[in-house]
Amino acid sequence: MDKVFLISEICVSIAIFIGLIRMMQGPTVVDRILAFDLAAVSLVAFTALLSIRWDTPHYLELILIISSLGFFGTVALVHYLMRTIPDPEPKDAEKGGESS
Repeated sequence: MDKVFLISEICVSIAIFIGLIRMMQGPTVVDRILAFDLAAVSLVAFTALLSIRWDTPHYLELILIISSLGFFGTVALVHYLMRTIPDPEPKDAEKGGESS
């Protein structure tokens, strides 16, 4: 069973590392947001694996905090991105095809 935990922890660590690299190199802001979300979810998975491996429920609060911070961070970044991108279609524009 220790081999399974070791392999799982290595895979999740690689996912965290890939997410952090993508967050630094991402060509677009959307790539960086998705990489941040990947890193947050992978960190939650790594904490859950440690909690199961060490047979202790003390990390459940940490899992909730990390997942909440990841979720709210992603929502805040997307909200900021939506505010900074101009609307391609003005709201006050008349729609074509209407006859008077």
